[in-house]
Amino acid sequence: MHRVVALVRPVQSTFELACAVEVFGTERARVPQHYEFEVCTETPGRVQTTAGYAIYVSQGLAALDSADTVIIPGWLPVEEPLSDGVCRALPAAHTRGGRSTCAAASATRWARHRAPTGRRSGSRDPPDRLG
Repeated sequence: MHRVVALVRPVQSTFELACAVEVFGTERARVPQHYEFEVCTETPGRVQTTAGYAIYVSQGLAALDSADTVIIPGWLPVEEPLSDGVCRALPAAHTRGGRSTCAAASATRWARHRAPTGRRSGSRDPPDRLG
């Protein structure tokens, strides 16, 4: 089964995370299940959302070690720098062959921190906006 992991951080957009859950994590009767879905964060525990409530995330960055696809679902504020742990974990997942996808608010940030593997990032931002 294809393993999809969403990496969340405060302040997490509920809309983008909900989209990932609906596509990859919601089981439906009589519909084949092709994905295993999980959510992780740098520091497991409460993660504040844009909706004003917190979600509890039990998995840390180690969940990315076996992800086939990493989803970055709309991190806010966009200007906030990424931690060293996240800056190491995302390129490591990409380098070992994992796919990644981002909600629009996170695409430029991920493109700046992905490993230089020669693989396309999937970002549609113009090259002058990626660094």
